[in-house]
Amino acid sequence: MRAYLLALLGGILLAVAHPKLSWSYGAFLGLALILEAQRQAPQSKGKLSFLAPWVYFTVLLYWLVPVMRNFGGLPFLAALGVLGLLAAYLSLYWVAPLMISHHLGLLRPHLLGALGFAALFTFFEYLRTIVPFAFPWGLLGSSQYREIFLIQIADWGGVFAITFLLALANYGLFALVSERRKGPFLLAILLLFGAYFYGAWRLETSFSGPSQKIGLIQGNIPQSLKWKREMIEETLAKYKGLSQKAAKEGAELLVWPETAVPAYLLQESPLFQELSAWMARLKRPLILGAPRLEERNGQLVVHNSLFLLDSRGKIRGIYDKQRLVPFGEFIPFEKELPWLRKLAVASGEYSPGPRNDPLFLAPKMIFGPLICFESIFPDLARRQVQKGASILLVATNDAWFGTTAGPYQHFVQAVFRAIENRRYLIRVANTGISGLIDPWGRILYETPLEKEAAPCVKVNHLAYFSWYTKHGDLFAWGCLLLALFLGAKSILGRRRRYEEEAS
Repeated sequence: MRAYLLALLGGILLAVAHPKLSWSYGAFLGLALILEAQRQAPQSKGKLSFLAPWVYFTVLLYWLVPVMRNFGGLPFLAALGVLGLLAAYLSLYWVAPLMISHHLGLLRPHLLGALGFAALFTFFEYLRTIVPFAFPWGLLGSSQYREIFLIQIADWGGVFAITFLLALANYGLFALVSERRKGPFLLAILLLFGAYFYGAWRLETSFSGPSQKIGLIQGNIPQSLKWKREMIEETLAKYKGLSQKAAKEGAELLVWPETAVPAYLLQESPLFQELSAWMARLKRPLILGAPRLEERNGQLVVHNSLFLLDSRGKIRGIYDKQRLVPFGEFIPFEKELPWLRKLAVASGEYSPGPRNDPLFLAPKMIFGPLICFESIFPDLARRQVQKGASILLVATNDAWFGTTAGPYQHFVQAVFRAIENRRYLIRVANTGISGLIDPWGRILYETPLEKEAAPCVKVNHLAYFSWYTKHGDLFAWGCLLLALFLGAKSILGRRRRYEEEAS
């Protein structure tokens, strides 16, 4: 029973390390409790290695239940069941490294075991970002978004470098307390000090580039009203009024959120003509979100898009969302399993679009767009910067989540996209949180939830390429190689000992 309580507590501590509570120190202890639970009850290691992450993901993603009830039409128990199934699936990415580490003997505390476990755990966290229908929400490293000195290492290892250090620190604590082994603990302390010193050095560096004032227009349109046809004029009037306010404060560019215009933006439509005429009077370029209709192979498909309009109201660039939210923007395997539509009645029917390049406003002023869910994928942001983006832009509609932990968890993940690529990152959300994050991951400005807002923020467009931008997730793949090497070494060592005992 004690082992199960330790696993339960470990999962909870890891979950509350994320927003809203953001008790980041929980991420330095929770995994150690899980390892100790497995040590105390080795006969139940499989159950314990599943229970702890299942609790972690269930607590972390609790806000999905009201979303499914309010917008998916599911009864409470059905919504709870869907959350439980999702948590069970995500738990597999923790079960695998825990069980593999056990079978390889990496959990018998020693230095190589510490490195092997941390590397294996990190690689499976990375795997969550690249599998089909990936959902890399709540990566362990993202819990440290407030630890500015520690997280600077993301500019070469991504958020996964922080995950590696957390796994190593937990292993070190487990080894010290459970087995009185100092080696793994001292190694973790040494690497943590190294990360903090690196962070202190990086925070002293500076970046320069052309400056620009940008108006972030947060319209605060409730999700229950957003798509009602009779609300279109009122919605646009609100965005125009807030935009004029930001323009008076000096905004040189205006940015509206994902699907701010709740209608197809067709150039020949009266809606577009009216918007274009208004922009010609305002004399400011605008980036806005709207659905886009396109003919493909004789069929009409819908994209979730961002449009760049110049100061005369002419379309100068389009970005189509690449990573769609499963059961939110499309139904996986809907053709084969049409009954799935009943589980997500509010789901859209979007398709990934062909336009995935940055939005070019002017030389040295190029915006790397990420729409909503895309901001949790490190590689999407990296590719935008590789293509020339001088600033990152996240446009989203988090009205679905209300004032739960969902919008806060979504917002802080952008901190790592800024550090990884050393770019200013602006974020504009329908109901919040909109804000500005600098290239060191410091949150310089954030709006409250469910309030209208039109802040004017100053950014610098940068051209610097970080190690991570240039080389991507080499660190995560290096973790796989390290885990394979240490795993093979462990297997060969055990075989050699067995042969010696047999002879």
